[in-house]
Amino acid sequence: MNDEEEVIVGYLIQRESEDGELDFWNPETKWSDDPNDAKLYESEDEADADATALQAQGGGEISVAVVIEDDGEDEDEEDEEV
Repeated sequence: MNDEEEVIVGYLIQRESEDGELDFWNPETKWSDDPNDAKLYESEDEADADATALQAQGGGEISVAVVIEDDGEDEDEEDEEV
């Protein structure tokens, strides 16, 4: 596998408020400011469908965010520079 390839692990639904704050969607708990509490969608189509339904209800700019696998390389490189 090429090191430049990013592995998509899922999708989150996020809502940006007027002041730029992000909230994340979980059908069980509704909106949360912690992305770890959000539902991780396996299918982009499912996330898009839920985001469209939420957008129709109003309340901010709603979008689907791609979640990329963390390979830990960035953190290791920063540690080496110190």
